[in-house]
Amino acid sequence: MTDERYSISQVARCFGMPVSTLRYYDDLGLLPAAERRGNVRYYGHEQLRRLALIQRLHHRGLVSLADTATLITEDPPADQPSGRQVLIASIETIRTRIHDLHLAQQLLEHLLTCPTADPVRECTHLRTELGEVVDHALAALRPPPPSRP
Repeated sequence: MTDERYSISQVARCFGMPVSTLRYYDDLGLLPAAERRGNVRYYGHEQLRRLALIQRLHHRGLVSLADTATLITEDPPADQPSGRQVLIASIETIRTRIHDLHLAQQLLEHLLTCPTADPVRECTHLRTELGEVVDHALAALRPPPPSRP
């Protein structure tokens, strides 16, 4: 194990992020610097591993920054969800995103094969689907039917 320290600007450059993000993580308590010399923060290998974990969890869109904090904080407050609860909720969010992306892919593939000259404006399938979306949205504006005595 090495005791080598890396300045905040070196870490930012190596990890492809702005220095302001590292300062923000420090302010939140997610990634405290190993030491400070004057106004410069320095990080050791332990902090770099923690930063790599934050990037894996948060930057890849797997969990929110707040949930990342819950997962990596050693003693989370009792009113916070457990790490397992965060993971379960994150998995469900990812499943929903995958489903939505699959539907988006299907639509784009359909438009790509639609025989009309301008599929975005002329595709019958898309126009029908959009009409249903509009009808559903406008249904919220309609008053409920009167109740019968």
